[in-house]
Amino acid sequence: MSISQLTRVLTRSHHYFVSTPIFYVNGAPHIGHMQSCLYADALARCRRLLGDDVLFSTGTDEHGLKVQQAAETLKVPVSEHCMQMSSKFVEVFKAGDVSYTQFIRTTDDKHKCMVQKFWKMLDAKGCIRKDKYEGWYSVIDEAFIPSSQVKEIKEGSEFKMVSSETGSPVEKMSEENYVFCLSKYQNDILYWLSKDVIKPSIFQDDVKRFVAEGLIDLSVSRPCSRLFWGIPVPDDETQIIYVWLDALVNYLTVSSNDSTSSFWPPDCHVIGKDILKFHAIYWPAFLIAAGFEPPKHIFCHSHWTVDHEKMSKSKGNVIDPLTLMKKYSPDGFRYFMLRASVPHSDTNYSEVKLHRMVNAELADNLGNLLSRCCATAINPDQQFTHFYHDTLKSLSEPDVHALIKKASELPGQVQEHFLGGYFYKGLDCIIECLRDTNAFMQFNKPWELAKQNDDVSKKRLSTILHVVLETLRICGILLQPIIPTLSSKLLDKLQISNSERTWKNICCFPSYYNVPNSLEGRPLGHIQLPLYGRKIASYKTSGT
Repeated sequence: MSISQLTRVLTRSHHYFVSTPIFYVNGAPHIGHMQSCLYADALARCRRLLGDDVLFSTGTDEHGLKVQQAAETLKVPVSEHCMQMSSKFVEVFKAGDVSYTQFIRTTDDKHKCMVQKFWKMLDAKGCIRKDKYEGWYSVIDEAFIPSSQVKEIKEGSEFKMVSSETGSPVEKMSEENYVFCLSKYQNDILYWLSKDVIKPSIFQDDVKRFVAEGLIDLSVSRPCSRLFWGIPVPDDETQIIYVWLDALVNYLTVSSNDSTSSFWPPDCHVIGKDILKFHAIYWPAFLIAAGFEPPKHIFCHSHWTVDHEKMSKSKGNVIDPLTLMKKYSPDGFRYFMLRASVPHSDTNYSEVKLHRMVNAELADNLGNLLSRCCATAINPDQQFTHFYHDTLKSLSEPDVHALIKKASELPGQVQEHFLGGYFYKGLDCIIECLRDTNAFMQFNKPWELAKQNDDVSKKRLSTILHVVLETLRICGILLQPIIPTLSSKLLDKLQISNSERTWKNICCFPSYYNVPNSLEGRPLGHIQLPLYGRKIASYKTSGT
């Protein structure tokens, strides 16, 4: 992306609609759910820093056979089970400082009305017919699986059929239900995909291959004799609307208010790779058939594994985000989730890595740097110090000009990575710059200059501290989408007002570039340091 292109991206102001999937309430929230939420939350926060009006939706998916069975296993009414589980998601999102603007439950009356209205739109367009549907059915996936995606495996002395994509057991089933003419929209979906709407590109390629193999019509209802917990098909109480059609319509529901109606189509659906097919094939086909514009982008991320195995309740390897947030703070947890994971491949969870990362990068690299330059021993006036050009020759090792250039280029680099969803890349840039700044401070020994009383030493000390404080200011502004509480604390310490924290007009090192600088001489805030205290190791080594 060129500078002129990036400038256009960073200066526009508009509505921005980002969503997570709605999360199934057949189990408690885990770090996989939080991964989607933190990606979406960071994107939402980035857009707010650019001045955009943001609609950020999340919620819970509360219909379907798995929810019905989970409630039966617990011997509680399904509605009570849904309420209890949904509240757990609200609790963990609140603890993680997830800044959603809409939380939807598919059991809400408003959503039920929207789903039935959407069904009638499809029906009126002649996209739905009642037919006998035969095929392999996966209860776990709540979907019919094409024969081409079913394989036989041996388990012990027995053979069974499973989905080759998910490994879920399937059974042969024949029933009368409603069918959506998915095959009719194959070319429309391929045209939509030609716009490179799915990132990372590896997932776009997967979807293109799947669609090119040919789409078959999709069963979009289930008989009430097998499933009672769902939304009835309009004018046919014997059938329940397919849970995935029900769930996907949530994005229309949250954007149907007077205050949110201008947000359609969604700018970005953030999803896990296990539900890519539903969002990248079924959903655009449903929307195109009903006359709606499909989403502009889908950002798909990979999974967290434990000991290189997928998390599951049956294996007992599910990682609880609340426990980690209590030990490492919400910001420490957020930082690790967005720093350690890469969207294009699975990441193996390791608390050892989490512990080392937050101590090295938040406590030592960022926090200790702030503490050192705010210490009264070297900054007795407790202010954002002045910059003196005539001292630069004496600060040539490490190259102060190169450091200032790197920090000045940081906003463009970081914003481009963050806006694309590649948070780990943007954080790499920030951490590298902070390491260089620590090395600069270590080499120039401001604590020794502070012991000198001559004007030359005082001016050198002032310039050193200015360079460090300015780098911290830039990094603090850029880190707001990732660690909002710690960034706020850092910027409060530097007395950076709320109006000076946006991304729209970050002016880096104005004093160096001979631009008037109101920060020089500004008193530091009275925020207690350290910014982030080092954490004591208290974990098992499993999963390293």
